[in-house]
Amino acid sequence: MNKNLNKTDRCDFLLKITRSLYLSSLMNLEKEIGCKLEFRGVSSRYIDGWMSWNMTNIWKKFGLDIKKGANYFTMGKIISGSSARFDQTAPEYQSWLGGYTVKLSSQKPWTIEDHFKLAIADQNNWLKLYGDPNPATTIDGWKFTQVGQINIDDHSGILYEGGCKTHGDAGRSCNSLKLRLACVGMATLFNLSNADLHLRGSELRPLESIGDYKAINLQGYIVIVDIGENTKAVLYGNGTVDTFPILKKDLIKALKLCKIISL
Repeated sequence: MNKNLNKTDRCDFLLKITRSLYLSSLMNLEKEIGCKLEFRGVSSRYIDGWMSWNMTNIWKKFGLDIKKGANYFTMGKIISGSSARFDQTAPEYQSWLGGYTVKLSSQKPWTIEDHFKLAIADQNNWLKLYGDPNPATTIDGWKFTQVGQINIDDHSGILYEGGCKTHGDAGRSCNSLKLRLACVGMATLFNLSNADLHLRGSELRPLESIGDYKAINLQGYIVIVDIGENTKAVLYGNGTVDTFPILKKDLIKALKLCKIISL
């Protein structure tokens, strides 16, 4: 690296290299899966952009029969320096909006519960990142109801409504150095999807700890779309059992406007 560069220039240079490596890795992953997602027409309730991440190792470690997988998601809008996701008084509290793309390892049929295991592994991994010492997500006691067909871009999917019991992610360890650094990285990836965002890492974690990681019940939609041979898109959107009725209309609209781009 050029020794004449000042500290700011060096940081910008390293950031550009990191972005280039990340985008190259993501493009290769998307080609291996065979498709990618783009979320358009997202409600103003949510951050107007998305983060994309390689989920392959997380899902394999969870025991899922996949070759490759990716996650694209957004969360509650920024209010007073933090995402509404962490505000217990906001409708967007603990709400997710996004989708998975998956290349399966075999032609073995998946049940609706198998599809939801993608979300269970994802949620538990997220809770662990946010400091939860005992991440726990379960669909025990919940039933998934088939709502009907839904058109997503040029594809037709099956819309289900259901829920799960899990933990909230605002707990006593939400200010760790590990999480602060991770949130800086997440903000950078969000900003890649929308140059006008200018998100900061501090906005993607709770402003303050609220003690233990409390058990909560989430309710929402998932959409299962068969893209091609052993390739699926699984879209999702949820709130808590109390806020889901408020969010339903915006979630359905965003899911319908998602672009599934074959590669």
